Amino acid sequence: MAAGKMNIAIDMEANCGDLVLSVGRITLGEKNRKKMKNCQLRREQNKKVLHCMNALLNFGGGVIKAEIENEDYSYQKDGLGLDLETSFRNLLSSFTRNFLDFRQQGRYFLIFVKSWSSAIPGLWIASLCTNLYYRDTTSVLVMSASDALKFLKERKESRGKWNSEPRFPPKRAKTDIQEDENVEILAADFFNRKQLTYKEEITFTESTHVEIKDFSTGKFVQRTKEILPKNVSAFAHTEGGYLFIGLNDDKQIIGFKAKKDDLIKLEKEIESSIRELPVHHFCMEKRKINYLCKFLEVYDDGGLCGYVCALKIEQFCCVVFAREPSSWHVKDNCVKQMTAEEWIQQMVDADPISSRHCEEETLQRCMSSPLLHSSPVYKHENWECHLQNCHFSVPSGKMTYTPETLYKELFLQHEGLEELIFKEMDSVSQGTLIFSRSWSLDLGLQENQNVICDALLIVEHSPPVLYTFLREPNAELKRYSAQTALTLKQKLVKIGGYNGKVCVPRKVFCLSPENNADLSDNSGLLYPKSYNLTTKTMEDLLRALLIVLLRHRSLSKQFISEIFSLFLDNKYQ
Repeated sequence: MAAGKMNIAIDMEANCGDLVLSVGRITLGEKNRKKMKNCQLRREQNKKVLHCMNALLNFGGGVIKAEIENEDYSYQKDGLGLDLETSFRNLLSSFTRNFLDFRQQGRYFLIFVKSWSSAIPGLWIASLCTNLYYRDTTSVLVMSASDALKFLKERKESRGKWNSEPRFPPKRAKTDIQEDENVEILAADFFNRKQLTYKEEITFTESTHVEIKDFSTGKFVQRTKEILPKNVSAFAHTEGGYLFIGLNDDKQIIGFKAKKDDLIKLEKEIESSIRELPVHHFCMEKRKINYLCKFLEVYDDGGLCGYVCALKIEQFCCVVFAREPSSWHVKDNCVKQMTAEEWIQQMVDADPISSRHCEEETLQRCMSSPLLHSSPVYKHENWECHLQNCHFSVPSGKMTYTPETLYKELFLQHEGLEELIFKEMDSVSQGTLIFSRSWSLDLGLQENQNVICDALLIVEHSPPVLYTFLREPNAELKRYSAQTALTLKQKLVKIGGYNGKVCVPRKVFCLSPENNADLSDNSGLLYPKSYNLTTKTMEDLLRALLIVLLRHRSLSKQFISEIFSLFLDNKYQ
């Protein structure tokens, strides 16, 4: 079963160092959305925005860009639309403002989406629906993401072996005690009958292991196909059970009318539907979904008048989806629905570095550096204990350039670079400017020889800004800068564990004897104030940045140690 793909464009013209998904024209505002005559279009618009939001949450954040359909729209006056707001709350568990910011910018409406983070440990991705089902007494319920995570981990740990011993309920129902077990035994007896009587009352009801449907009014093939996925998934995850089609709400045998050819067709449709269900195995045996299908004959006044479809669905060793999980991501420059395999990998196999792991790795690598051992900070009493718990502080009251050896070397090698940078930093009273010959290379991307250097500015009341200095003008290198900024943002979130709202605007300069041209595109996105760094988020960002740098072992120990010492020197001043 192929996973879905939405007709959503990645806005390549945005060139802003962020992932921008364009969803086309959207009607906005509660009144205007209610007035839409085409209800299908309204649902499609809702779905498209929601899938984009889900994909950006899983990508590391980004922006949804919609062209406003209704010309007189005002966000302040008209709002979004209740159906959109409800969908957003359902996806984000009511914490909308923690993840989303909204802005009307001319004829476009922008939704700024923060990367997914969950209060539930180990829940690495956001999902619209798990499409994993279970039975709770007489109800078929979909698993929440947290329930699915627990369920998947249990199945993975057991590797399908937890179910190796089949259940053998007593062969006879107890007459003096009534419980679920009795209902299942009576249902099993009914399943094994050869002949039924029209309007005969059955002696059992729905339970955890029994589901009853009527479908005597027609379209039984279509309706059976519609209910099978959820019911098969639910029974497979809840010790198995019976599905009877042809019994009414009064517990009477009604059956459905069908010819022999119809029964053959229905049986094939049932088999096809069950075999098409996405399954995932943690076990080696990789068994199929095991079931039995019967058509029990119903007689009235001695004549055949219909059939009851009886399905016995066995408990499954591993995982059965009703359909592919509704969780979306950006893949191959498209917004795509995850396959069951991709989703499970993200849920239980992917293990982003936890904060604790990051701190331990940071400590171990920095302690191994002889440069750090020579630092005065290393002699600070209990510094190891402080390091394990510290949030690296930003320099206070001054502008700091680092690494010192690198920026001094760059200033000597490239005439005009020092003057240009000091001019740019003239309005910045305090902060940190971190130099690299190629931030792109540092982040695992390809280096470009036309780039003199990059510098990342981290300052309060502003997002981090990536400066790129070129040898000569080149329009293509704007994309280089945008890709570097986007990759840095992703790694701060995915590897560094940064949990705040983050964007990385860019400034591109060409350093030439004639003219130091500013090639920056100032027509880009204007980010909300919530993306500006505070004292607290600056510390978190610097800490995440150090972790990202330490993950790239190609960086020189000199480079890492100077940055690390900068943070610690400031911490213990």
